[in-house]
Amino acid sequence: MIGPLRIVAEIEGADAALAVAAALDPLAGAVSAFEVPGEAGQDAVRWLVDAYPRAPVLDSTLEIRLALAAAGAGGRLIRISEERLRDRDWLAENRRAFPPIRIGRFFVYGSHWKGTVPAGAIRIEIDAATAFGTGEHPSTRGCLVALDRLARRRRFRRPLDIGTGSGVLAIAAAKILHRAVLASDIDCGSVRVAAHHIRRNGLAGKVRAVCAPGYRSRAVRRSDHDLIFGNILARPLALMARDLARAMAPGGVAILSGLLRRQEAQVLTAHRAQGLALDRRVVIEGWSTLILR
Repeated sequence: MIGPLRIVAEIEGADAALAVAAALDPLAGAVSAFEVPGEAGQDAVRWLVDAYPRAPVLDSTLEIRLALAAAGAGGRLIRISEERLRDRDWLAENRRAFPPIRIGRFFVYGSHWKGTVPAGAIRIEIDAATAFGTGEHPSTRGCLVALDRLARRRRFRRPLDIGTGSGVLAIAAAKILHRAVLASDIDCGSVRVAAHHIRRNGLAGKVRAVCAPGYRSRAVRRSDHDLIFGNILARPLALMARDLARAMAPGGVAILSGLLRRQEAQVLTAHRAQGLALDRRVVIEGWSTLILR
């Protein structure tokens, strides 16, 4: 069988990598960006962006567009290529790449794992799929750490997960808080993945997943949420600060992630303008999770 196409771009600068990934996202079924070690004597951080288009898309016009996107974000497109990969069982390999992980009281594992869950742990079954959130990424881990700490001190009544992806945070909140959770995502494909995970974790009827852009769901607008998750990216979080404040109940808490440490100011400035204040932060491998009140 013919294997998938892959575009590989080497980028100088984290913001430039995110800009290139955003430009490739509409053209590909999946996009990822990750930091790579630089060569000796290099000061700038280098990133690799992988994209998997359904058909060949890379030409001189697209390459120029991506180079301009990187330059506009203060970085540089170093090189880019498109290749046809040999056919492999990518799902099986992906699952092997995500062993079980313990995060606070949570134990996150895939359906392929047949081991024993540690005593007293809160089990969450999540498969690596087309939606973000397996617990492995520092932003997801930061959110789970923050939730674990908050749940020890306070009982939340109405949690909301914006940009739910795989549904991992909504599932974690429902299990640790014993409350119904509303989850939404702009990507209807992710909502279908989240619904599958909700059923696998025995939470049908406890976690509701809806397809909606941001806070533009009637279910979201009509409810006062005392706990809101937003594990997305810095710019969308900043743009949705006013919507978050409107959806939050008095005295509510927001757990925001998907941003690098140096992007904190952008997100905090937007939310402080809406009356929210930073309570604490969790930083894991350079990724920040902000707890706002």
